[in-house]
Amino acid sequence: MRRKKIFGLDISDHSIEAVLLKKSFFGKPKIIAYARTILRGEVVKNGIIKKPEKLTESISKLLESAQPQPIRTPYCILSLPDSQVFITIFKFPAGLRRDEIQNTIPYKAEEVIPFKADEIYFDFKTITKEESTQEVFYAAVPKKIIDSYVKVLERVGLVPAACDLESVSLARAVVENLPPVTEGQEKIDQATLLIDIGARTTNLNIFDRNGIRQGTIINIAGSRFTKSIAKGLNLAEKEADKLKMKVGFDPSQEKGRVVLVLQKEFRRLVEEAQKLINYYQDETGRKVGQVILAGGSSLLPKIDKYLSENISLPVAVGNPLQKIIDPKKLVELKDKVILFANTIGLGLRALTRDPVSADINLLPVQKRKFQIKPDRADHRAWKLIYIRLIVLVVFALILGGLFVLKNRGVDIYQKVFPAPAYETNISPDFDLQVLDELREQFLLLAESTTTPTTTEEMVAPQKKVKINQTAAGYLNVREGPGTNYPKIGEAISGREYDLIEEQTDWYQIKLNGDTAGWVSSLYSELTEAAVSDQGTEESAETKEVVIGKVLIKPTGLGYLNVRQGPGINYPKIGEAISGREYDLIEEQTDWSKIKLDENTAGWASSTYLEKLP
Repeated sequence: MRRKKIFGLDISDHSIEAVLLKKSFFGKPKIIAYARTILRGEVVKNGIIKKPEKLTESISKLLESAQPQPIRTPYCILSLPDSQVFITIFKFPAGLRRDEIQNTIPYKAEEVIPFKADEIYFDFKTITKEESTQEVFYAAVPKKIIDSYVKVLERVGLVPAACDLESVSLARAVVENLPPVTEGQEKIDQATLLIDIGARTTNLNIFDRNGIRQGTIINIAGSRFTKSIAKGLNLAEKEADKLKMKVGFDPSQEKGRVVLVLQKEFRRLVEEAQKLINYYQDETGRKVGQVILAGGSSLLPKIDKYLSENISLPVAVGNPLQKIIDPKKLVELKDKVILFANTIGLGLRALTRDPVSADINLLPVQKRKFQIKPDRADHRAWKLIYIRLIVLVVFALILGGLFVLKNRGVDIYQKVFPAPAYETNISPDFDLQVLDELREQFLLLAESTTTPTTTEEMVAPQKKVKINQTAAGYLNVREGPGTNYPKIGEAISGREYDLIEEQTDWYQIKLNGDTAGWVSSLYSELTEAAVSDQGTEESAETKEVVIGKVLIKPTGLGYLNVRQGPGINYPKIGEAISGREYDLIEEQTDWSKIKLDENTAGWASSTYLEKLP
């Protein structure tokens, strides 16, 4: 059977890339065709498709413009932006099989992800297995995100084989495992920090032991750098962007003015990277040994030198050509090959024995159109197929035999299950007098039992600590303010806890009952509630001002989720009914704050809202 050609397709807010690879008889794969185009206007924003017709047209033109030949195969592997995907790592017993994990993991996921089970597609894979436990990488994405991308691909005439994660496919292309370092008499494996600086966001992910271990997303990226240079040097944004890519961190050009602007913008990026590295090393005892850059802004001159000096680690721009040959196909891009890193990672997956199941696949099962049989190495799956075939043959033979006997007038049921001769003998199962005595004893016991009363001995604390979203869905609570103290519990992401004491980088919280412990301020934040003169707690929010009305558009579920904040990572607090009108309080990018009732207000996606005059 001839192997299907599958190309990698990367759709971001700013651009689209496509790459088709081919296996060579010896050595690395080689490039057959590649293409890239810029998306003008907000066709895609933060991973959400805003203009599906425009995106359909852009993909069609992209495939026809591919060099050195058009891409004509209909099969593709698509990457999803990290901003729309929720990932975490669960631990299970080492002996648990995949089908057992499949049945168990949805219940564990409900504890840490802000979605209902029927609102998401998910997938998982085991990334490490030790003597007693195995670590399972879990990823989930809202159904509406996947469905919108699949619909556009089908309009173009494409058949998606898999939906990969942007960070996973990028790591597949540019990350090489580092040799372990020796500390004392112990050898410690080294992890890699992958910094992907895009147009709107920067993704920071730690890749270690075959998977993404820890990550965060910050809203500091290429577009913001350009706007800051334009404002600081009084230039048009187009000129500022050219100057940014020409000068970068080279202090010898433009009298160092561009460098000063970029250093100010990169300050927070460096801080977040250092915090992530320190936290991961303290929590796991493993060392981060290098930093790899990707994304458009990784091409800024001397950015690697600047980050290396500030993070104190080796920094290099990713080189996806290290895993393929024939770079002459990309000669026109010169040193911009990093722009194709994610797509090359998708192309490498397409060349595996089973591209559909080779890694995380968030495509719904019913859309995986050409996964016909399991991999040859999957002996368990083939064994199940053979067993089912044998059972089917035996069942068919039994049905055939019963049909023949019935035609001959033989009553098989009467012969196998003859009617028994019943003998009726009813006797009471319990003594009613004993039952009455037991009832009287329970009534006396209930009357003698009093409910303890409590008195309010203290006023609610003025400050609370809110636990931010983490990859595991919780934050470790320790006995003291430092990672060297033993763990005594876990604080759930999204919940608020009473603040007892505050020290540098650590908060002491009241976990439950008489239990108190310390959490890292890196993944938590303080929230305050005002207290009146009488000592009673008042609302920390001022009275909301109504600025208009909105109508909830029809949805497949008949309602729209309302969340605590402007994003799908915030917990759900209610539902707005389709077809009803609600007061509008505030508007942000893609999100609107509405008033559900007199005491409740929350955020809903503007995509499903119609603003009324």
